[in-house]
Amino acid sequence: MPGRDRIHPPVLLAALLALSFLAGCANYQLGDSAPPPFRTLYIKPADNDSFAPLAVARVSAGIREAVIRDGRVDLLAKEEDAEAVLSVKLTDYRRTAVTRDSSDTVRARDFNIHLKAELTLYDQRTGDFYFRDRPVSANTSAYVGNPYGGGGAAGSDYQQAENMAMPRLARDIARKTIDTVLGNW
Repeated sequence: MPGRDRIHPPVLLAALLALSFLAGCANYQLGDSAPPPFRTLYIKPADNDSFAPLAVARVSAGIREAVIRDGRVDLLAKEEDAEAVLSVKLTDYRRTAVTRDSSDTVRARDFNIHLKAELTLYDQRTGDFYFRDRPVSANTSAYVGNPYGGGGAAGSDYQQAENMAMPRLARDIARKTIDTVLGNW
């Protein structure tokens, strides 16, 4: 029978589409395509020019942990041994009231908290800067009952909410810092 040996056009079209799709994925590479121009990094402790409470230790530790997890560069303990040096300066910390107490509109119940930092990456081999004062920022919310209320309970509720929000801000700053420092070169 002459019709049985013939390939049907829809089957041929589906096979060609599948083949072209698979060929397009053959060169895909997960992650960044180019490695950073340095292999070792030293991270200075963050400077705090803002009024962010407890931020220096959390941001510095978060960035170090993110570099170690990433694994593209080695983190060094001595600045003089590193090919690149990262400086982080916390520049702005703001609380903005989002919702107000329904019985007293002067008192805020929930806040947005904003933390801004500037990054400087220095090449110790050449004496040049990869970049200088590059901004990164993070936002989160703090939920409290009444931060302006009298007595210790309301104030401590706000302080507790702010302290609970700081690790989220530090984690976001660390993630954005690693994206900036180790991103596409």
